[in-house]
Amino acid sequence: MSNILLISPWLPWPPHDGARIRILETLRFLSARHRVTLFAHIHAESERAHVAQLRDYCADVQVSLLSGRTGRRLGRMICASLAGAPLIQGIHFDAGFARRIFAATEEQKFDVVQIELSLIARYAAAVSRRHGCKLVLSTHNIESQRFARELKLASWSFRRVVLQADQWLFGNWEEKAVRRFDGAIAVSNQDRKWLQEHLAGRPVALAPNGVDTTYFRRQSPFPVDPVTIVFTGVMDYPPNEDAVLWFAEKVWPWLRHRRPELVFQIVGTRPTARIMALAANAGIEVTGEVPDVRPYVEQALAVVVPLRSGGGTRLKILQAMAIGCPVISTRLGAEGLAVGDRDDILFAEQPGEFVARIEELKASPEIGTRLAVSARALVLRQYDWRSCLGAVDRLYDELRGPETRT
Repeated sequence: MSNILLISPWLPWPPHDGARIRILETLRFLSARHRVTLFAHIHAESERAHVAQLRDYCADVQVSLLSGRTGRRLGRMICASLAGAPLIQGIHFDAGFARRIFAATEEQKFDVVQIELSLIARYAAAVSRRHGCKLVLSTHNIESQRFARELKLASWSFRRVVLQADQWLFGNWEEKAVRRFDGAIAVSNQDRKWLQEHLAGRPVALAPNGVDTTYFRRQSPFPVDPVTIVFTGVMDYPPNEDAVLWFAEKVWPWLRHRRPELVFQIVGTRPTARIMALAANAGIEVTGEVPDVRPYVEQALAVVVPLRSGGGTRLKILQAMAIGCPVISTRLGAEGLAVGDRDDILFAEQPGEFVARIEELKASPEIGTRLAVSARALVLRQYDWRSCLGAVDRLYDELRGPETRT
């Protein structure tokens, strides 16, 4: 058993987005084998009430309020730029939290300190090495690649200004950030190759995103003549917002004209004003936050993932596949997943291709059933969290050496 400190940019409760789900599943996995302490940012005082939900997995939970007020965020970005750090890291960095991390690692012997996402990799400099801990970076995607993709599509906004400035002024910030670490965790082979290039021979574990295959499974028979097309996700996340707006503008009018009985359900928390406005269109429903996405996915003709930017691997696809709902996705949307077109998933890139794939499922229900059965079998074989996260333990063993293994 090792003593692990996990540092997160968010408290992983409630687990309503991919990053929080992965962090929560990591805590669950590690807590069965190790003593785990969690240090996490919160973004509202009300989040302190969620700490109790994590006590089953953590020996200790320490949180720090990171203000989202514009003045505070600008102040943190100015401090970051003066320190030679990218603005996006400045948004997620708090000097007081860094001092608490130093005090904890100076006082206690942690075997491994794991930092979630390179967005908060600056905290690596705050970790005391007095007791010989190993530093691990857990990537959920390669952030600089994700931001570069987003910039190609984004309209001008505060976020775009920040990302554009970082690209111009700190183009290789992530390459520099990863060099502080003794090892890293990647969610896809593509991300692993990038990390191996920049970690100079240090170990990189492949621990793909997974799904709780017990929780996400079909509870009712396949629907007869389904009429809903579903998109799930956090709706203020720019790649999700872009995907839904594109689908609503480019695909939905065409599809609605051909199949007026269909309904497009946008299911997810924090819908932006632009997403909410889509509800004025015939056949489009914006649910906002729901207590459980499973009933929406179970009853759908298909889950669509028309992503044009982003990175990592998408839990929304794994969840739909585990439930047994056909998925229609761009290739970028399914990037990093071991899926085959017409085996476990349907690929579409252009509006007409999305329309054709949906028409195909509507006209031939047996195709959807076959895809659903195959996809469920795939996630059971390869994407259950328990098997996906085993590589994390093996990385810890490799870093600490054979004499520390029990």
